[in-house]
Amino acid sequence: MAASSAPAASADGDPASDVLYTQWVFFPFEASIRKPVSQRLEQVVQSARSDGYPIKVAIITIPADLGTAYVLWRKPQQYAEFLGQELVFLYKGRLLIVMPNGFGVFHYKRSVAAERSVLARLTVAQGTEGMVDSATTAVAKLATAAGHPIPVPPPAVLGGPAGGSGSKLLDRLIIAAAGAAFVILLVVVPVVHRRRARAAR
Repeated sequence: MAASSAPAASADGDPASDVLYTQWVFFPFEASIRKPVSQRLEQVVQSARSDGYPIKVAIITIPADLGTAYVLWRKPQQYAEFLGQELVFLYKGRLLIVMPNGFGVFHYKRSVAAERSVLARLTVAQGTEGMVDSATTAVAKLATAAGHPIPVPPPAVLGGPAGGSGSKLLDRLIIAAAGAAFVILLVVVPVVHRRRARAAR
């Protein structure tokens, strides 16, 4: 379906366009994605870009991620064409869309038949982090197929459930340890001071 048939929407009504004007990856604002997972995708995107295969990526997990373009939910190819046209003022390169039901790809005034052929052999994993991992694999496969071999980084080492509860627990432990150390100082320093005062008499 042509991009012109997509509903009209301003950049302000399309969260991904606001982000992708200046960044390379759009992660949903409300999604729980652990940092190692997101960094893995960002690393592959940067590697592809450095090797001559620039590509921007948007992860779309729910209709709200589309803003005013919500009617394109579960229509990744149509949304890729729509978003690509929104970005064209500042970016005319490759664009990859990942939705729960598949991928979409766009490249301004270029054929994406080869890219769509590569993506047709891939599937999108379940869950938000599964979608991010699928995007990571897709970027590496697309770049490699275009003559820019990009290795897929090993799976992220995750220390806590999505949403950052692992890091929050670590933060709490650090705060608790700091508090305990402060209490010890309050007790020990006066005692040492008194002993030194007595010894000086």
